Order: sequence, then C-alpha cells, then structure tokens
Amino acid sequence: MVNVAGRSKGCSTCRKRRIKCDETQPICLRCQKLGVPCDGPKTLVFVQGKIVKSRRTQRSSSNETVDEEVKALRKRQDAEAPRSISPGSESSVQDVPLRFNENEVYVCYLRRHLFPNGPVDLELQKLQVSDLDLARNSTSVGDSPLFTRAALAFATLFFGSRHSQTPILVEGYKMHSAALQHLNQALSIPGCHTRDDILNVVSIMAMVELYLPSGPRNWLKHMLGLERLLGLRDPGSLIYASPQLLEMYKGLRHMVLIAALRNRSPSIFARPRWKAVLQTALSLETTEERELHDVLADCSVLNAVSDELTRTWNVYDPMCSERVETVRNKGFELLAFVQSWKERWDRDKGNAHVAEDDLEAMVTGAPLVFQTVYRFRDDSVARMFMLYSTALIYVLQVIEAAENLQPTLPLAMEQGTPAGIPMSINAASIYAAAVDIFRSIPHYLKHRLLQGKTDFASPVVQWAAFTCWQVFDGNNSAEGRWVMQTLSVHNDYRIAKAAWEL
Repeated sequence: MVNVAGRSKGCSTCRKRRIKCDETQPICLRCQKLGVPCDGPKTLVFVQGKIVKSRRTQRSSSNETVDEEVKALRKRQDAEAPRSISPGSESSVQDVPLRFNENEVYVCYLRRHLFPNGPVDLELQKLQVSDLDLARNSTSVGDSPLFTRAALAFATLFFGSRHSQTPILVEGYKMHSAALQHLNQALSIPGCHTRDDILNVVSIMAMVELYLPSGPRNWLKHMLGLERLLGLRDPGSLIYASPQLLEMYKGLRHMVLIAALRNRSPSIFARPRWKAVLQTALSLETTEERELHDVLADCSVLNAVSDELTRTWNVYDPMCSERVETVRNKGFELLAFVQSWKERWDRDKGNAHVAEDDLEAMVTGAPLVFQTVYRFRDDSVARMFMLYSTALIYVLQVIEAAENLQPTLPLAMEQGTPAGIPMSINAASIYAAAVDIFRSIPHYLKHRLLQGKTDFASPVVQWAAFTCWQVFDGNNSAEGRWVMQTLSVHNDYRIAKAAWEL
C-alpha cells in the first residue's frame, strides 16, 4: 500500500471517461450531475508488483509442470490399481499408500511372517477386504466369523508391536479381548471340537501369547488346549479328508509336538491311529520329515514315563526296574531307527555338507567348536539336518534319563541291546549333536539374507536352535551365550525365545 503521489486521484468513472475529476468528497459533482455511479476520489491505492520472467524460464517451467503432471497421473493409476492381500504382491508396508485399507495392510504384514501355507495362512488366503471391515465393526457374535475376528486382532497387534504404534496396539487388544470372549462362548457349545475354525482360532491365541505374552506359559496352555480338542476327534474321519484339511493338521502337529515336549507330556500324535492318518503324502511334509516327527512324538511319551518313574522311584520295587528297562529299550529302538534314517538320507549325495572355517567367528572370539560351520546345497537340506539332530538329542536324553535312574542293568538287558549301540550314552553324544545344529545355522542365515528372505523363520530351525541352547546349559556356558548372541539380532526368532521362556 502506497500514497497515490503522481497517480490520478479521480474516481474510477471519470478515469474511464478520461476526463478531469473535480475530486469532491464523498462523490464528485460531475458524476452527481450526470447521475452515474461514483466511488469517490482516491487518496490511497494498492499497487501489486509483478516481476516478468524471461521466455526461456517460462518455457523450462512449463516442461517441469508437464513432468509433474505425468508423475502424478502414474501415482494415481498405481494407487487405483487392484491389489491383493497376498504378501507376494506387496514389497513392503512403506510402499502402501496412506489411503489403503488399514486392515488389509495389517493382514498383509502378518502373512509375511507366518509359515507359508500353514494352518493360519491357508485361512487368511480366503479372506476378502470386506470380511476384515465387517469383523472390525461387528459388535455381536453372529456378525462375523470367529476366525476373522481372531486373525484381524492378531494382525493388528503384530503390526502395532513391530512398529511401536501404541494406538494400534490398544485397538488390537480391544479386538483380541472380544475374540477371546467369543471363543469361550463357542467352546461352551456341544460338538465344538468338530469345527476346524475353532482349532485355527486356538492356534492364533497361542501365537499371540508367544509374541505378546500376557503371563508365564500362557502360550503353552493354549497349545495343550488345542491338543485336547484334537484328542476328542476320531482320526479315522480324516482318511477321506481334503488335502487342504490334512495340510492344516500337519501344521498343527508341529505346534502340538513342541508344546508336548516342552511340557513333558505324551502327545496324541504318538498314538498309532494318528500316525497312520497323517501318512498321506502331501507337499507340506516329506516321508523323511514325517518319520522324524513320529520319533519326536514317541519321545514325548517316554519323557512323561521317565518323569513319573523319577517321582515314584523305589529301588526295592521290581516293577520300577522293569519299567525303566522298558523305557531304555524303547529309547535304543528309537536310536537305531534314527541312525538307520541318517544312513538312508546320506545315500543321497545332495544331502552332504561341507565343513568350513568361519573366519568371522574366529575374529570375534567365538568358542572353538563354533569356528567351523557347515555349508549345505540348499536351505531345505539344512533344515532337515537340524530336525534330525533335534530328534537325536531327544532320543539320547531319553536313554540318559533311564540310565541315571538305574545305572546297573541286568545281563539279560545288555544282551537284548540292539547291535552297534553303545551301552552307555553320555553327555558327549548329546553335546556333539547340539554342536552340529549350531554349525548349520550361520550359513543358513547368511544364505537366506542373500536371497532377501528376512521375514519368515522356519519353526524347525527355531526349535533346533533353542534345543541346542538348552543342551549348552543356556547362558551359563560360553557356548550358550554365543548362541544367544548370534540369534539376538534376528527378530523372527522371538517365537522360540518366548517358547522356551528365555
């Protein structure tokens, strides 16, 4: 705003007519005589300054404007393109536009960290975005399926905890509480054990307790409850089940086995009828893997018997001695089977491994036994070797427990020992199997990192890693501390850490 100075102070009407204004206030006399509108003379005017750019600058800026419009159009087309909640179609959560459905983002992120085609992931693949919205906004039991409620609550909690988002966590806990109430209502209905969605919901509750524990061993309570639900079913009804249903059962078997061995209780999968019904050859489990799982199931039964004998042991009771001999004989039978399994597996040259010096471990001061690592042809071979070593450890521990109860065995017992099996199993054999497990882990992790596989961590590898950690007496030994140090940087191994209550 400036003084008028040399500019005309006349009214706008006189200036338009290009005649001299008498500048009378409030309106000029000339306009008053003519009867035309007059806005009065001006004492102040507003001057808008404008710098005129060169034609060259205007030409370049117009080109930049076109480029920005093209980029904006491409972004808009990408945002409007249909997307799947499959983890393969989303490279990262940061790439998702903010206007995306948040429920879809949570489920997509969760699927990246679940066992591919596992029991929960198989059901998540069936969900639509509308199902997630309905589950989030539902208020009564019948509004939305129970699995959808529990899965969305798990996905929300998992996303919120991984990204330290308190509002998302609060929302997830509200949904999780509602899902628990609806699960309890469903379990009160007779015949609920026949519903497959109930099994999946209970497994989800166990996984939530692994990631975000609400109390000690709560994950174990859920898994033991899942095993009881399975025990109420007739395994013969699964003979003609669909491949997808058998896939779900095989995935649940792994979780139930971990819980049974951790709780030292007999697993239902050690029963002959359950073993028979799960022998159908499907993609989730090879014959070699199924045989090792059967061995681990048998170990859960022998562990329970050994614990009972320890509590009720009487050196003068012949029945106790007979039961100990039975456990020891069964342990030797399992050991002979595991050794035979390893011989058959070694016949395939593709299953061989190469021992190499680990220079990085040497420089960082790793224990001497960990300065050598094993390199395998691919990850599947490494996982199978670790599963074999895990089964071997449990079998050896069964025999060791029986020998500790009754060190001096009768001659008849010794004569019945399978050929080629040493009479005394000491801690050195168990220690060697644990060393084999950990020597297989460093190259396995590096190979997955080079492939860009930083999301899902195999439960077989987690189980094996923390089995060997227990053999090394946890953090009380240099080997155990090194195991924890190696795996502490891998967030996906938090499941096993919680499972073993570290």
